[in-house]
Amino acid sequence: MSEWTDILFWVTVFHFSCVLVWELLGHYAFFRIAHLRSSEMPPPKQWPSVAIIFAAKDEEREIETAVRSMLQVEYPNLQYTAVNDRSTDRTGEILNKLAIEDPRLKVVHVEALPDGWLGKNNALQHAAAATGTDYLLFTDADVSFDVDCVKRAVGYVEHHQVDHLAMFPKVPMPSLILNAFVIFFFKTFVVYYRAWRVANRKSSAFLGIGAFNLVRNSVFHEVGGFERIRMEVVDDLLLGKLIKTSGFHQHVLVAREDLSVPWYGSVREMVVGLDKNTFAGVNYNPFILMAMIGSVTYAFLWPFVGVFLFAGRLQFMLGAICGLLVLSSAWMAIRMRLNPLAALLIPAIIGLFNFTIARAGIIFYVRGGIKWRDTLYTKEQLKNGRL
Repeated sequence: MSEWTDILFWVTVFHFSCVLVWELLGHYAFFRIAHLRSSEMPPPKQWPSVAIIFAAKDEEREIETAVRSMLQVEYPNLQYTAVNDRSTDRTGEILNKLAIEDPRLKVVHVEALPDGWLGKNNALQHAAAATGTDYLLFTDADVSFDVDCVKRAVGYVEHHQVDHLAMFPKVPMPSLILNAFVIFFFKTFVVYYRAWRVANRKSSAFLGIGAFNLVRNSVFHEVGGFERIRMEVVDDLLLGKLIKTSGFHQHVLVAREDLSVPWYGSVREMVVGLDKNTFAGVNYNPFILMAMIGSVTYAFLWPFVGVFLFAGRLQFMLGAICGLLVLSSAWMAIRMRLNPLAALLIPAIIGLFNFTIARAGIIFYVRGGIKWRDTLYTKEQLKNGRL
């Protein structure tokens, strides 16, 4: 038994080292990713034209308030293209009314979904095809913009000659446990995708963010737009991959003061909302999904269980991992201007995250595909039209 605990101790020492590197990378990424406000550049001699593009389906309750807020953005050469994507409620009627009030808003109505396309990807492709501006800004209808956000972003890309700019928004959450999810998700996301290396032309790192993907129109059409990723559920991320792998210049910034998007209003909403993304993120491969659950459980959840099962130096090392995870998350919360007490819920959110991705995989096979916005996309359809 002593020999076994010795082996387990040294395995735990290695475990601590890996977690330490992972957490340091998360903070390093946060430090290296510049903020839009601190990267503000002098205005260009002539402001290029920009179109803010978003799609909406059956959103009559919130669409008017959201769009009116978006129309407050101040930019000298701006237009909007809204896509009414097969709505069965008054969404299209409301958008048409807003377009009459503000001539900058153009509304595209999609009546039917062609075979081999996801609804949102098809809608955004229609909008881009109908837009001839210098830049296309793909966003979501529920994103709130600071009035000068687009000016700052365009000034940045013009100064640095960037072809694609993705920006992290502020993600306000209504509860402590959902804030814990934001902390865990952000750290995992920036480390996994090596966000600090996106701007390096020699690096294969790429990124795309649904709240803010600003792309040169000429580049968007040169890479084939959404046609090449027509069945990609994580369209925002894969658009970034398409642009970066095609050799274009890509940057990522943090824009918490300029962008805000409500993500999930409750734990249940979060679990359901991640149905479509989590399994797509592992290429619909059940073995990768199980490996992910196993690795996340061992790396981040096991120490909080094991610390109560052992004594002596092994318990000390497991406790050190727990302390590292909590303190690192608390420090990240402070830097993200969130309540640091959320760090105490990291074990709970990791367990919930594992449940969510396991549930997503099971539901995928029970349904025979992914259900998104009342449309079922089968396994066979999802395998086609992917990058």
